[in-house]
Amino acid sequence: MIKNKYVYEISAVEWQEGKAFMLLEIANLKHYHSISYLLRHAIKDFEAGKFSYDGATFVRERSASLFEVAAFIHDWRNAMGYVSYAIDKEMFKIMIALDYDLALINWRFFYTRFTFINIIRHKLMCTYLGSVPNDLYYLPTFK
Repeated sequence: MIKNKYVYEISAVEWQEGKAFMLLEIANLKHYHSISYLLRHAIKDFEAGKFSYDGATFVRERSASLFEVAAFIHDWRNAMGYVSYAIDKEMFKIMIALDYDLALINWRFFYTRFTFINIIRHKLMCTYLGSVPNDLYYLPTFK
């Protein structure tokens, strides 16, 4: 898969395998879990051709598949104009909830220190919303 492809630019087999892997990542979550909800909406928008996906940026993916839940939702949010450190934090919270490797989380944390460049890019392209979505994922807190 080459960078930034829409669903219609990849093979049906590649998409089905990628989608199956992402659904496997969330298989232990309840259907109504907020990560499941976000992934379903991101998949729907990807299948509708609303955004392109290229896998994790600058770092390896969680597995051999370019498709993974945290990077997919993060790219979806960015493509919809939600570009911010809050969206980056959401990605980390999803990675923690889905038990991603700590070394992978640390590498991605390093690269998100450059989010300001992505914000500038989106502002220049007039695709920057400057707000956060109302369905942002938060890790549950326990008292």
